[in-house]
Amino acid sequence: MRRPPPRRPAPAGPGRRQCRTADLTVTAADRTITGDPANTVVVELKNRSGKDCTLSGYAGVDLQTPSGPLSAKRSGEPVVSAVLKSGKSTYFGISYPANNTGGSGLRITGLVATPPDETQPVTLPWPGAGSLPASDTGGSPVKVGPVGSAGQG
Repeated sequence: MRRPPPRRPAPAGPGRRQCRTADLTVTAADRTITGDPANTVVVELKNRSGKDCTLSGYAGVDLQTPSGPLSAKRSGEPVVSAVLKSGKSTYFGISYPANNTGGSGLRITGLVATPPDETQPVTLPWPGAGSLPASDTGGSPVKVGPVGSAGQG
């Protein structure tokens, strides 16, 4: 099953206000497709403010683990500035390796997402696989795409 192309909101125009965390309903769902090289969680940002607002860039993403937060790295995909109409949603993806090692790996206990250009995070239950493979290499195997880079799954 192929993923649909990303749905991108209309380009931002002058005079539009930035979407704030308080303007958004933030949810996350597992959207892993069997056979893909990485697991995927898609985060939905729905504008509940009653007014159009703009979103552009990468959200901050930390996976909560018993060892402390594990920050996702940016995927490097291009950023598109967009107007998020009232009542509409946009999405971004989080990709991470499957724990196929047979070991317990690094347990994931939650997800903390901060919309672009915001400081107020949202803490969500982690909907994806329960653990990442253990690694001694350092760095994060978790990647986040820019807002607008994931479809509806």
